[in-house]
Amino acid sequence: MLLALLAGGVSPAADAAPACEALQVRTEAGRSVLHRVRLPDFAGTRVGVLPHRVNALGYSPEQGWAYGIAEGFDDGGHVVALRPEDPPLDLGPVIAGRGDTPWNVLDHPTAGAVRGNRWYVGEGDRLYTVDIDPGSPTYRHVLSSIALEERHGPFSLDDFDVGPDGFLRGVAQTYTGTPAVVRLDLSTGVAEPVLWLPTLPPDSYGSVVIDPDGALHFTANRGGGVYRVEADGQLVELAELAPTSSSDAAGCLRRTPPPPPRPPPPLPPPPPTGASEPAPPTTSSVPPEPAEVPSPTASPTRAPVPPPVEPTPESEKRSPAVEPEEAEVDEAEHSTEEKRRWAVAGLVLLIGGSAAVRRLGRG
Repeated sequence: MLLALLAGGVSPAADAAPACEALQVRTEAGRSVLHRVRLPDFAGTRVGVLPHRVNALGYSPEQGWAYGIAEGFDDGGHVVALRPEDPPLDLGPVIAGRGDTPWNVLDHPTAGAVRGNRWYVGEGDRLYTVDIDPGSPTYRHVLSSIALEERHGPFSLDDFDVGPDGFLRGVAQTYTGTPAVVRLDLSTGVAEPVLWLPTLPPDSYGSVVIDPDGALHFTANRGGGVYRVEADGQLVELAELAPTSSSDAAGCLRRTPPPPPRPPPPLPPPPPTGASEPAPPTTSSVPPEPAEVPSPTASPTRAPVPPPVEPTPESEKRSPAVEPEEAEVDEAEHSTEEKRRWAVAGLVLLIGGSAAVRRLGRG
């Protein structure tokens, strides 16, 4: 649909709900100022002045950071990470070259866009691919570069963004002097106009952001006009900004999800260990099984226990009863002693009788 030619003029902006928010850098007299802008009307909020001139913004929704190239360093352009609520982070120079030689080739880029963990940076007539995966050993390294093949004559893209179809898109003034939407193939470097915009004034166009609906937003740097090209090719003027020497934008910014619910408070610590308390009885919905009752035939027969005998007066006068085994031992010892006495007595009588008989025989 972007191949359709615009025959009419610029339409005024229609009331629409905000599509997304983006970060925009406006540079004038060597000073870059960071803004947070709301699409589609591009109403902006000034965030602050950056310490260096910054261009080639690209936003990573997965990381929540925008990447840009800061100029003014002796070792070439530095990678800076931006977001509205934090100061800019200087991550060091872009690294390109062979082996461990940090040969920097990105000094004055003009365009940038992020897709996944790849940051596409345009400088002059070349397109560079930079690794922005923080966990990669080639983080901040230039992975590849290709020469742009500009069809329909030379032109320069002051900014671009990745469209829903995976192509880079921006607005450029062609060799004929007529601005056009230009599509850039990431794999081949072929850049060609796909939609002519004859009602736009000759200018350099930056701050390109493509919203989720596929509409392309951009800014005329010197003229200050802010425009949107709908997915059906209709051109809409949104606002007027102060003139700048260059501008760049990246979005849509990720909406911060609500914080997770607070976890419940921790349970109180258990009491100090001491004597173990009996465990409370547990209730069960299953009734316990009845205990087995032994059969009368299976149990052995035991003699009944006799009832206790009441004591009589005579038994109370007697000595306490002893165990049967002890009584038998006493009786045995008593009978043996009696026999010994009788044997001795018999022996004495025998000896005495013999002596008496001898005396009688002598007399």
